[in-house]
This record gives sequence, structure tokens and C-alpha cells, in this order.
Amino acid sequence: MQTPIETILTFGLSDAEMTLVDRLVSSFEIETTPLAIATVRNFVKNNPAKKIDLVVYHVNPEHPKQDRVIQLIRDFVGEIVPFLILVPQEKMGELKKLLQAGADDFVELPLNEERFSISFLILLEMGQALPRYRELRPTVAVDREVPVERDGWSRVVDYIQDGLSYFAPKSLIRSVRPENISDRWQRLRRLGVGGFGTVWLVKEVATGRIAVAKTPHSPILNISVLRSAAILKRLVHHPNVVHLVEVVKDQGRFILVQEYAEGPTLQQLLEKGVPALDKESYFLQLLSVVSYAHKHKIIHRDIKPENVIITATGRLKLLDFGIARDLSWQEADDSSAGTVNFMPPEQFLGKSCIASDVWALGVILYIFATNAVPYSQVNDAYPADIEVEVESRAPRLINPSLDEQLDRIIMRCLQKDLDMRYHNATELESDLRASFPQFGMGRILPD
Repeated sequence: MQTPIETILTFGLSDAEMTLVDRLVSSFEIETTPLAIATVRNFVKNNPAKKIDLVVYHVNPEHPKQDRVIQLIRDFVGEIVPFLILVPQEKMGELKKLLQAGADDFVELPLNEERFSISFLILLEMGQALPRYRELRPTVAVDREVPVERDGWSRVVDYIQDGLSYFAPKSLIRSVRPENISDRWQRLRRLGVGGFGTVWLVKEVATGRIAVAKTPHSPILNISVLRSAAILKRLVHHPNVVHLVEVVKDQGRFILVQEYAEGPTLQQLLEKGVPALDKESYFLQLLSVVSYAHKHKIIHRDIKPENVIITATGRLKLLDFGIARDLSWQEADDSSAGTVNFMPPEQFLGKSCIASDVWALGVILYIFATNAVPYSQVNDAYPADIEVEVESRAPRLINPSLDEQLDRIIMRCLQKDLDMRYHNATELESDLRASFPQFGMGRILPD
């Protein structure tokens, strides 16, 4: 079987944008092919040996019907090819229409190179993993071909590049039964259902590797999936993050396939009782991963015991970056999403920031120190209606034997005034270690 020539199609990119694309694929065996809209049909028809891995289209601000142009390109390249658009400011008002026309993800102009690089490489990885489903391309525009045999077609590409070393090689691909996720992940059992979608335990057919697949309820959530994937890619080198395996497109939805971390949640362990030594170990691991995220300008926004897994070896894994934000290229947005008993006042008001995660860490440390929460509110479904002026009780009022310095650290985490709270997890970690060099040995927190 002939090895397909892998290709990226570009439309209307500036010289600077093409230079960036060429740099990103410099270590790949892949072509970049600039095309005009009028030539795409003939290119697809006349180049059956070429496998299109990605389309990048610079939206033309002078053209009144850019959604029709996107739809036309989509019709020719097929349903499964990843499609990235660059959107000028004057076209952002049409973004919903452009995405509905067939684009998978967008980058707002002027171009943020880091933002573009992340989306580009995630979509390229998806495109390279896709089979050559030529039969999915429309027969009206392109002559129907006998589908190329997919069984056995697999390849590993080294994604390690200067400045982008958090991109890992993709997994081997092999096609199997069509009822599985993207023809290569076999569903084993459903792990849960939430507002975002369904979580499945899955097995990679080619290797037998076990993973978790987070499947959104609707393609409307595709952009959220890609944003989560981008954040997980940036944090891939930290051992306390549940790592992203890949993103696959299945029935129009983007699905996150992640590492399977087996073990109880921290909440389940707390209900049974956790020894002081383990509490201190878990908290230091949690501080480490959140500090690492903050150094990358990423806020989690939903740190809580239910989102922490403890493996059989005692390794902590922080889960669910579904509402996380990468502040290097995103605004924090005005969402009040989160879990009310771990949310600071500013997050209730839709003004979350990096220090908002510090509040959640303080609540967890408070629980470790007192076996109680600083305050309790039950209206979790309507955080906008929560009383934001609630006062946290000092932990020494519950446990008088608690060290005064630890009481001070916890209460600084829970300061409503952002200027008085630790600005990030790194500041908190530094103060904790300076105040308690022996923290981690089971001598500071109670059993």
C-alpha cells in the first residue's frame, strides 16, 4: 500500500502567517500547499495520493459571504479534516456563523503566536491520526474512489519542537469496529454523566492501553473541548496532571481522550479519615501542580477534593480542567462557574483570577486542619444567588491546638481582599515551606 503524502492546505495566509506554519511543521514530513478557493476542487480531485491533515483559512474581511467560502472548502475536503480559521476583528461578530459553516476552531487576529501554535498543533495531531476516508468526501464535487485500506496504517511523529516541548508524540492508530470512538477506542463502561457530557472508560484497540474519553453532549461544546486540550498540552510535563492522550473527532464531536488515573477521590478518602502524613503529602503535591499551572498563567477554577484522584502509589492527580482558562491568551471571562463551597467572592461575581485558586487551596487546607469547611452554602446550582459576604471562621476556633502560623496561612488564603491574599500558589507554597520546613513529615496537620 502506498504511503499517503500528508498535506496542509492554506488559504489567504499572509507571509508572516505562512512563515509561522512552516516553522511549526519544520520537523514533520508534511507539505504545506497554499491554494486559492477556485483551485481546491481540482486539487482534491487530481491528488488522490495526498492525505489532507489540516486546513488553515484566513477569513477575508472584504468578502461578504465568508461562511459560504468555508462551507465550500469543507464540502471539497470532507467532513473529518480539521479546519482552523483566522478571524479578523471586523469578522468576529460572524464567528458563530463561520463555525457552523464548517470550521472547527478559530484564532482571533491580530495573531497571538502561542495561541495559534497550540490550536494548530492539536488540530494537526488530530488530522494525522485520521484514516484516509476518501469515501466521506462528496461525490458531487469529486469523483468517488475506492476507499484506501486503513488497517495497519500507523505512524508516530515526534512533536518535540523548540519552544513547544509540551507536545507529545501521538499514539499508534489502527481501525476497528465503527461503533467504537473514532474507530480505534473501544468503549468498556460508562464512568459518569455530567453537564458537559459522558465519561467513558475506553481501551485503545491497537495497544490495549486503558484511557478515559470525555464525550460532549453536543458539537456546540467542541470549542470548549479544544480549549481544555490546549491547557492540558501546556501542562503535560507535570506528574500531577491527568495527561491528554489525544483529541479525536467522532460524529461531529471532539472527544478528549485522557490518561486513566485509577484510585479514590480525595473526597472519598476524607470521608474515611486521612492520616496527617498523607494529608501533608497530598497538599504539597496539589500545591506543586497548581503552582506549575499558575506559572503558565493557567487558572483551574474548580479545585476541590472531588477533582483530585489518589493512585495506589500515593500519587495525586488533578482532574477536570473543563472551566480552566489560559490567561496568556484568554480573558478570565465573566462566568461564575465552579463549586460554591470552594469559590471565593470574586468568582461568584464572574471575576475569577489566579488568586481564586488560592482560595480553593485554602479551603482544602482548612478541611485538612479541622475536618470542617470554613463555611457551607447549599445553593450550588445558582452561584449567582450566593451570599458573597460570608465570613470564614479561623481554624483555631475549631481546633485550638493548631499551630498559629498554620492558622495565619490558612486565613491569608481565605482573605476576601485580593491584595491581602496570596497572589498565586507559588507564594503560598513558599510561605508554607518557610514557616514549616518539616511540612510533609506528618508533624503539622492533625490526623
